[in-house]
Amino acid sequence: MTVTASERRRALFLGSMGGGLEFYDFVIYASFASQIGKTFFPDEAPAARLLAAFAIFAVGYLVRPIGGILFSHFGDRHGRKAMLRVSIAGMAGATFLIAFMPGYASWGISATVLLVVLRMVQGLCLGGEIPGAMTLITETMPKRRGLACGFLFMIINVGMLAAQAVQWAITHLMSETAVLSYGWRIGFFVGGLVAIAGFFLRARLSESPAFAEMEAHAHKVPLAALFRDNGRAVWLGLFITGLGAATVPLLYLYMNSYLTDFLKYDPDQVATAVLIGIVLFSLPMPVAGLISDFVGIKVPAFIASLILAVAAIPAYIWMHQGVSELLPAMIVISLIAAFAWGVGPVLLTAIFPTDVRYTGVAFVYNIGFAIVGGLTPLTATFIIQQTGFMLAPGFLLALFAGLATVAIFLSNVLPSGKTGRD
Repeated sequence: MTVTASERRRALFLGSMGGGLEFYDFVIYASFASQIGKTFFPDEAPAARLLAAFAIFAVGYLVRPIGGILFSHFGDRHGRKAMLRVSIAGMAGATFLIAFMPGYASWGISATVLLVVLRMVQGLCLGGEIPGAMTLITETMPKRRGLACGFLFMIINVGMLAAQAVQWAITHLMSETAVLSYGWRIGFFVGGLVAIAGFFLRARLSESPAFAEMEAHAHKVPLAALFRDNGRAVWLGLFITGLGAATVPLLYLYMNSYLTDFLKYDPDQVATAVLIGIVLFSLPMPVAGLISDFVGIKVPAFIASLILAVAAIPAYIWMHQGVSELLPAMIVISLIAAFAWGVGPVLLTAIFPTDVRYTGVAFVYNIGFAIVGGLTPLTATFIIQQTGFMLAPGFLLALFAGLATVAIFLSNVLPSGKTGRD
C-alpha cells in the first residue's frame, strides 16, 4: 500500500493533536483545582475541597489503562483510524460538558457525580489516544518513525505550555471572583474546541498501511496474544516507559513544589526555570528521533538514557547550590532528558509486532505512567519527610533512567530499528 507525502504529513499532524490535548487537560484541571473544588463540592474546609478535586483528577488517570486496553483491542482488530476519531470525540464531549455543567449549588450531589463520570470518560479516551497516535504515525511513516514520534511528543509538551498560557491569561486578566464564577470554564471550553476540530479533521486520516496488510489476520483478543507471544517485550516496555514517566513529573510537574516548599526558592525564579526547562525538553525531541532514523534506535536510546542516569543526581546537587544555579542546571538536565525520552516512544513501537502493536504500546505506556508517573512525586515527598534526604527526586530519576538503560540493552531491536518480526 503506497502512502503519499500528504497522507504522511496529515497523519503526523492530526495524530499529534490528541496528545497535545492530553497534557493541556492535565495542566488546566490541576491549575484550576481550587475553583473546581469550590464549584462541585459542598461548603467544607478548603483543604478538603482541594483534596476532593484532586481525587477526581486522579480517577481520570487511574482509568487510563482500562481505556488503553479497550481502545487498543478494537484498534488492533478493526483499525487505528476509527479509534483515534472515537477517542477525540469522547474527549471533546466530556471537556465541553465540564465547561458548561452547573455546579453543586444548582444540581447538588448530581453535579459531583457527573464530574466524576466525565473525568472517567476523559481518562478512558486518553488511554487510547497517545498509544493510537504513536502506532498510526510510525506505521504510516516507517522510514521516519523516529522523527514522527519525536514530533508527537514535542506537541504533547506544547499542549502543557498552551495550558499554562491559557491559565496565566485567565488569572491575570480576570478578577478572582470572575475566575471562580466562569473563568476556569474558559480553559475547558478552549480544550473542547480543539478536540471538536480534531474530530472533524481526523475524518481525512488514512488507515495505517501496516494494519491494512495484516487486517485479515488480526487476533480476536489482541491482549491475550500480547501476553502469550510478547511477554518479554511487555516487561522491557514497562521499564522503558518508566524513563519518561519519571522524567516528566520529577523535572517539571513536581519541581515547583519541591523547590519552593523544601528549598524555599523564590517561586517566580522557579517558575521561569521550569518553563525554560519544558521548552528545552520539548524542542529537541524531533531531532533526537531523526537521529535514530539514520543511525538506528537502540544505540542513541541506550547512550542518552545512560547519560541521564549518570547526570540526574549531579544535576540535583547543582540545583541545591542556590537559586542562581537553578536555571543552568535545568537547561543541562532538560537537554539530556530530551534526547533520552525523545527516542523512547519510537522504541516502544519497535519492540512490538504489527498484530499487537497498538495493544502493547497502550498497555506499557498507560501502566507505566499510571504507576511511575503517579507515585514518584509521592515517593520523593515521603522520603524527604521521613529521612530529610533532599536528593530523593534525583535518585529516583537516576533509578528509572538506569532501569530503562538496561531494558534498552536487552531489547531485540536491530540496528535498523526493526525487531525481526515486522
